[in-house]
Amino acid sequence: MTIHPLILSFFLLLEAVFEGLSLSHHLIASEIVEVVWLAGVTIGLFCWINWHQVNSFYDRKKLIRLLIGYVLLRFALFDLIFNVSAGLDINYIGDTKLFDKGLAVIRDMWGMSPIWFSRAIAGFWGTLWLLGK
Repeated sequence: MTIHPLILSFFLLLEAVFEGLSLSHHLIASEIVEVVWLAGVTIGLFCWINWHQVNSFYDRKKLIRLLIGYVLLRFALFDLIFNVSAGLDINYIGDTKLFDKGLAVIRDMWGMSPIWFSRAIAGFWGTLWLLGK
């Protein structure tokens, strides 16, 4: 069982775009993209659940790898796509979430290079795990 990283990247792209458009006050465009994202996630989840019920196959190790792979791919791509769609600087890090505050501390100590390097590694690792490697 694998989920292709391009499919998850597409959903990540849509999520980041609708949140970025919302932040930059393009509300109608944001709502349209959000509806597409929600429909895709809902349909995908429904198909995945039905596939598991029909085949009665459940492998926890593979499921955990898929979830971790998704989180890694999200870390690699989300902020990049979000910043571009919101019209922000590509290196912008917010200040509201605890995760953003942690990244800001790293940025202030060592700059953006370690953050982009860790995102590259996370994207590669997440892609491999999503492909079942």
